[in-house]
Amino acid sequence: MISPLPDIVIGIAVGISAGLVWRNWKSGEMDRISRFYKWQEAQEKKKEAAVKTVANLLTSNMPRIPLVLVLALACVASVAAEAFAAQDPQALELAQYSHLGHDLESDGAVVRCRSCGAPVAFKKDFIDLHDTSRAVGSRHEAVLGDDAELFTFVNPSRAEFELAGFKKVLGLEGEVFSKKATVFDDYSWRDIRCSSCKRHIGWAFYHDELQQCINTQLVESITAKRAKEKLLASTAEVERKAEIVRKELEGHCVFAAAGWWTYEVCYKQEVRQFHQEPDGSRPSDWSMGVYVQDALEKDTAYVGTDVVQYFAGGQHCDENGETRSTKVVYTCCKSRPKELSVEKVDEPALCTYLISVCVPSLCETEQDEEQDSAENQHIIDSCKQEFDASHADAKLPSTFATLRWSTVVSEDSSELDWARRMQFAD
Repeated sequence: MISPLPDIVIGIAVGISAGLVWRNWKSGEMDRISRFYKWQEAQEKKKEAAVKTVANLLTSNMPRIPLVLVLALACVASVAAEAFAAQDPQALELAQYSHLGHDLESDGAVVRCRSCGAPVAFKKDFIDLHDTSRAVGSRHEAVLGDDAELFTFVNPSRAEFELAGFKKVLGLEGEVFSKKATVFDDYSWRDIRCSSCKRHIGWAFYHDELQQCINTQLVESITAKRAKEKLLASTAEVERKAEIVRKELEGHCVFAAAGWWTYEVCYKQEVRQFHQEPDGSRPSDWSMGVYVQDALEKDTAYVGTDVVQYFAGGQHCDENGETRSTKVVYTCCKSRPKELSVEKVDEPALCTYLISVCVPSLCETEQDEEQDSAENQHIIDSCKQEFDASHADAKLPSTFATLRWSTVVSEDSSELDWARRMQFAD
C-alpha cells in the first residue's frame, strides 16, 4: 500500500507558497494605500489642532472679540495648517501633480493609472463618444455618471478593448499621427502613455480637417525656420552631439517594455522586438533592423542636430513583403528623464518604426525646445478654434481622447472600497 503522506506534504507546501506570494503582493499594495491615508489623516489632525489653538487663545485672552472675527481667524488658521501639512516632505512619498495651474483636488475626482497610480484624467472631463458605429458592445459604468457608457471595440488582431471618452487627458502623446485601424471615421490618432510609468493607456483623436490645418501651419512655420536650422546643423555641432551619444551608449542596449512587447535598442548594432516569459524565454523574438552605416547621408529630407541612426534588413514583414526597418533618434526628450530611456515607439508606416531614445546629457544643448513647443501649441489652439467655429452646429469634436478602461481606475471606484474601509494605527 502506497502511503499518501508525501502527496499531502507536497500539497501543503504548494498551498503555503501560494499564500506567501499572495500576501507579499497584497502587502505591497496595502503599504502604498496606507501611506496615502496616513498623509490625509496627518493633514486633518494638523488643521484641527491649529483651529483649536486659535479658538482657545481667543476665548481665554480676548473674550469680547466679535464672533465673526473669531470665525475668520479660525478659517485662516485652518488654511495655514493645511499649507503647513502640504509642505511636510515626509508626509507622503508621492509626486505632487497639477494641471493647468490648479491642484488636482480643485478639479474633482481623478482617474489614475492602474500601474503606478499617477493621475491621467479628471472625471469631470468624461464625454460620450460621438460615434459608436464600430463598437461591438457597451455597458453602463456608474462611477463615471448615471448615463455613462463604456464601448467595446475590436482591433485587426481581434483583440477587444473597452474605451471611455474624455475631453482631454494628462498623459504623454506621441508625435506621429496615424489612421491605421482607426475606430472613428475622419479621425487620426496618436498614442497616449502614462506620464509617470510610460504605460500605454489610450489614444488621442484629431479630426482630419484639424490635422490638415495643423500640418499646413506647421509646414509654414518649419519653412520659416529651415534656414536657421541649416546653419545650426553644422558638421561640428552634429559631431559634438554624436560624441555625447557614443560615450553614453557605446556597448550598451536600452530596453523599453510596452504591454506584451519589449523593445531592445543596441547602439550601432541592432533593434529587436520580443516577448519575454517569466522564465526568461523569448517565444516571440525578431529583428527590427541592423545598423546601416551610411544611411544618414542618403536621408536628404532630414535637417536638424539630433543624432539619428538607421537600421534595416530586419525580419520579413508579411503585410507588405518588405523587411522591417527602424529609425532611432537620440535626443533631449520633453519629459526630461534623468536616465537613458526609450520615450516612445511609433509605426508611421507598415513595418517601419520610429524610436526616440532620451539622452539626458543632450538636454544641455537644447536652447529653443520650450519656444518651439509653445509655438506648436499656439498653432494647435488656433486650428481648434477655427474648426469648432465651422462645426458648431454638428457638435463634432475637433479632438478628444479615449482611455482603455482596463488600464485606469477612478479613485472613487467601488473597486477601492476595501482600501477606504481600512484603518491604520499611529
